Amino acid sequence: MVNRTNEMHNRGEETEHLLQLLDKDENLDGEALGRLLAEQRLDKLKLIAENTIDVICLHHPADGRYLYASPSTERIMGYTSENLKGKVPYDFVHTDHHSLLLKNISTSTEGLTCSPDKLELKFKTKHNGYQWFEGYTKPIFDKKDKVVLVLSCTRNIQDRKMAEMEKKEREVIQQNLLLSSILLEKKKAIVQKIENKILEVEPDLRKELRSVLSYIQETLNLDEDWEDFMVHFRKIHPDFYGKVMERYPDLSKKDMKHLAFIKLGMTSAEVAKTMIIKKESLRVLRSRLKKKLKLDPSQDLVAFVQGF
Repeated sequence: MVNRTNEMHNRGEETEHLLQLLDKDENLDGEALGRLLAEQRLDKLKLIAENTIDVICLHHPADGRYLYASPSTERIMGYTSENLKGKVPYDFVHTDHHSLLLKNISTSTEGLTCSPDKLELKFKTKHNGYQWFEGYTKPIFDKKDKVVLVLSCTRNIQDRKMAEMEKKEREVIQQNLLLSSILLEKKKAIVQKIENKILEVEPDLRKELRSVLSYIQETLNLDEDWEDFMVHFRKIHPDFYGKVMERYPDLSKKDMKHLAFIKLGMTSAEVAKTMIIKKESLRVLRSRLKKKLKLDPSQDLVAFVQGF
C-alpha cells in the first residue's frame, strides 16, 4: 500500500509549486490545466523527476561516478544526491552482480550501444537492505561521438522478483510432488502384490513370509514418504487440507490423497497412473467422491477442488 504521509513529506519544489497553483483553482478542466502548465514558470522536467517511479542518474564515463541523481532517488532508494556524491554503482550493487554491471558500464562508457539491454541487479537501499532493481545505462555523446556522460535509469522490481521466485519455487515443488506421489503409489502396489501372493501359500508359511513383508515395508518407508509428500504439499497449499477437513471431516485418507492430486493439477490420466488404477475405475472413484462432497452430478470436481 502506498504511504501517503511519506509522499507528502517527500514532495519536491516543483511539485509544491504546482500544488500551490492548483489550490487557486481546483476545478480546472483538461484544457485549462494544459494552459497552466504551458504558461506558468514550471520546470516540467524537474516535476517529472520528482514524481517518477524511476531513479535517473548521470555518471562520469571514466569510472561511473555519480554526478547527478533525480529527486526520486531519495524516495525510492533512501539516498540524497549528497549521499551519492563521490560514490560509484559498485558501492551499492551486490558483489554477485559486479561482473554483470562491469560489462554493462564498459559497453556504455565506450559507446558501443545505443539500444541498451535491461539488467536485473540487487541494489543496497538505505533503509531496506538489498532490493531487486531493473535498469539500463545509455551513453550520451558530444558532436565528435565521444561519450561525455552515461545515463542510468533504474526501477524497483522487488515485489515482482519475489513473486517470480516464489512461482518458480512452487513449480519445482509441484513437479517433485508429482514424481514422489507416483513413486509412493508404485511402492504400495508392490507391497500389495506381495501380500496377495502370501495369501496363496500354505498357512504355516504365511507367518514367516509376513515378517519378510514387514521388513520390506519398513525398508520402503511408505509412511515417511507420505509425510514428506505432505510437508512439501503444505508449502504450496498451506490451507487446503484444513479447509477440506473442516467441511468434510468424514473423508478417508485415500479421498484426501485423491483431492491432493487434483489440487496439484494432475490430469485424469496422471491420477490414474499414480494411483495405479484404470481410467474406468477412476471415474467410479470420482463419482463416489462427489457424493461425499455433496456435489451435483453435473458439477465439475476439478473446478470445485481448485476453488479451495
